[in-house]
Amino acid sequence: MRFSLLLSLIGPALGAIAPPQIPLSSQPAPAASASDFTTFQSTISPNHSIRIKRQNATLCDTPVDQYTGWLDVGHKHFFFWYFASENASPSPDSAPLALWMTGGPGGSSMIGLLLELGPCLMNKDGDGTVYNPYGWNKDTAMIFVDQPVGVGFSYSDHDDTLPDNSFSSAEDMQIFLQTFISQVFPVHLKGPFVITGESYAGHYIPTLGAQIVKQNLLYPHHPQVPLKSVAIGNGLISRPDTIFGYWETLCTTNPGVPEPVFNQTRCDIMAANMPRCMDILKTCNSHPDPALCGAAETVCVDEVTGYYEREVGIGGRNPYDVTAPCDVDEICYSDADLITKYLNLESSFRTLGVPPAIKNYSIMSPEVERAFSRTVDIQISTEPQVHYLLSNQVDVLIYQGNLDLVCNTAGAQRWASNFVWKGQAEFTSKTMQPWASVVNGTKTEVGTFKEVNIKMVEGDEKTTRFALVTVDGSGHMVPLDQPEVALDLLTRWLAGKSFD
Repeated sequence: MRFSLLLSLIGPALGAIAPPQIPLSSQPAPAASASDFTTFQSTISPNHSIRIKRQNATLCDTPVDQYTGWLDVGHKHFFFWYFASENASPSPDSAPLALWMTGGPGGSSMIGLLLELGPCLMNKDGDGTVYNPYGWNKDTAMIFVDQPVGVGFSYSDHDDTLPDNSFSSAEDMQIFLQTFISQVFPVHLKGPFVITGESYAGHYIPTLGAQIVKQNLLYPHHPQVPLKSVAIGNGLISRPDTIFGYWETLCTTNPGVPEPVFNQTRCDIMAANMPRCMDILKTCNSHPDPALCGAAETVCVDEVTGYYEREVGIGGRNPYDVTAPCDVDEICYSDADLITKYLNLESSFRTLGVPPAIKNYSIMSPEVERAFSRTVDIQISTEPQVHYLLSNQVDVLIYQGNLDLVCNTAGAQRWASNFVWKGQAEFTSKTMQPWASVVNGTKTEVGTFKEVNIKMVEGDEKTTRFALVTVDGSGHMVPLDQPEVALDLLTRWLAGKSFD
């Protein structure tokens, strides 16, 4: 489960329901046909349509309504899985909706659904699911999308059209959401809508959010996507700041470790090499050329990040949690393999109505990963898109598991402090303060936070929220490592409650 390119670059009341196990039936599921799907043609774009079918709890053990399907746009087809909220909205057209996008690039959002925060999670045998009492669909409907095309159950009719940057699917995703909200599930017409995800979603989320805002402003009489906020978990926003954060993560006890991961000799070498790495990455961001940025990446891997990453693998180091072992090569989390096993069952394909074009499901797409690695996408920062969101009164939450290395807390704190915007002065003047959550029935200090609420538009009293929240005892995947805390974090954010 390589959530980022980092490793590849080294080498050439329902909450009280008991969680019963729902194993996959031994009886073959009936084959899905075109008649099983309802198709919605976009009223905005003749090239976009959505085919959707209702699911029962056979594949995902949850009491709520659920639907799967594909967004079809020409030769491209994006897979989605939608779940209603456990707590229904009292309004017929203002039910909350959250979109989840796993990173990578090339990671399937079924990782988030079945391993981390979905209404159901994989059972220990990989042949069924169990109800997740900490699923994120308590107070909001959830939709999980495999994107960009070529990832998971999303596919293209043409093998030579794989995307290679974070902007490539933003247009299709915006029209998909516009059609989905206005025509398929108008209960979400007035929102609020939030985009969330982790890892490389630090690129996906700001670019999609910016595209939504831009289209809403350009076409005010078209159906609007009611984007209220984004919540980015351990996201890759700024590659230089993330690399700079390697030293603090590995050479201090700041992540919450009893002693530094690296010895002084390694730390001194990394520190000595850091200025050269930062200089060449700065040049890359100023002149984003694939050859130049590729050379910058090579320098930084060879001289800084590679000291840890070259030791990653089964039985070795884990880049997603510096305190945990790596159970399997590339993925490190063996439970992720259960997802692949489960979704590749013939009965899973039949129940979902997977088309013949898809021969095999994979949680990661090496082809998409390689396509991105040949461009400058990983090295460029998405801070301009974050700025655009804030300027247009979209709230931004950055949440961080402190034990992560690949998208570390030190790097997030660095870019968030250096980020130039109207709220920078107030944000940087504040210190991180402890926040508490109820864990196993006891109120416990679980991390730190700071946030500001800034009036972004002249003459408008509405404030826009920017928050940085950390979670102790968690690595790259906060909902996996600290599920109770993660649900509380999301619930507070959606409700507009502070973390103090």
